[in-house]
Amino acid sequence: MARTPVGRSGKVLCHRSGERWTVELRLEESGGTQGRQYRVVLGRTFTTDIAASQAGEQVVAEWQGNRIAVRDLMLGELAATYRRLRETYQRMQPPTVPTTRSAWEHAITTWEGLGWINGADVARFRDHVRWTLAPESAGIPQRRIRLDGESD
Repeated sequence: MARTPVGRSGKVLCHRSGERWTVELRLEESGGTQGRQYRVVLGRTFTTDIAASQAGEQVVAEWQGNRIAVRDLMLGELAATYRRLRETYQRMQPPTVPTTRSAWEHAITTWEGLGWINGADVARFRDHVRWTLAPESAGIPQRRIRLDGESD
């Protein structure tokens, strides 16, 4: 089956964060009968708005050129959030990086309950987790493990 061509567009928004700048990407895919929008915050800060803008534009260009997957951008944001919270709070919950969908959901709920992340971040992170950890998002075939220990 032929794949429907996808049109991609992106917008870079830079936000002041103390003395530094963060980059938010608003990405949109259109093609066939469905379109999808993504909102991803890059996992690093920049010293100037110009540097932030240039970095964001470079990532958008790579995504439009199909050289980077939105899944990787989302996983990068989740990992950067975990690292930032780990550096900020000594008693990090969970103590290790979540690796499953349920572990990420639990971590996000815990961080929200502790006031470490706000409602907008909670919604975005949950969307990232649902999208990135779904088997079809990476083209990873699902495999069932037999009770006798042999896989199919």
